[in-house]
Amino acid sequence: MGKNVDLPIDIDQNKTAEKVKCFFKNDFERYILRAGYHRTDLSSPQLDQTGIMGHFGNSAENKMATIFEAQHKCQAVYHAIDQCFDSPQQPFRTILKALYLDKLKDWQVAAKVQYSDSRYNDLKKYALCQFADTIVTWKIIYDVDIPELKVPKNLKSE
Repeated sequence: MGKNVDLPIDIDQNKTAEKVKCFFKNDFERYILRAGYHRTDLSSPQLDQTGIMGHFGNSAENKMATIFEAQHKCQAVYHAIDQCFDSPQQPFRTILKALYLDKLKDWQVAAKVQYSDSRYNDLKKYALCQFADTIVTWKIIYDVDIPELKVPKNLKSE
């Protein structure tokens, strides 16, 4: 089969993967809508890596700040995906981009990366966990509030 993946051992991989799936389904969708972006805007490398504007005084400026915040969250997500491993054995970036930017179905992505369903499901879980790890860096770079996605292992259950 495939090689083992070097993921943080202190996280619950199944719960982390589920939390990341929920993030993409709910939070990321909301960020895209608020940002005024289309998914194709995120698949190009033209994203600007500027900092967010400071505090604003009036209502119009506050609304613009909300839009900029959402755009920066989208950009952080894009860069976190782009930072994930992408090789024939570990096609994490390909899986995440295909699922969450291109909106392909799991069976289409499995065919794209040329793995069986069971191996694809493992790779998808690893990709989701790696995203949870890489988003930490990008939310600092973009100075945005994105929820913690890593779920620690329950040490008492062992």
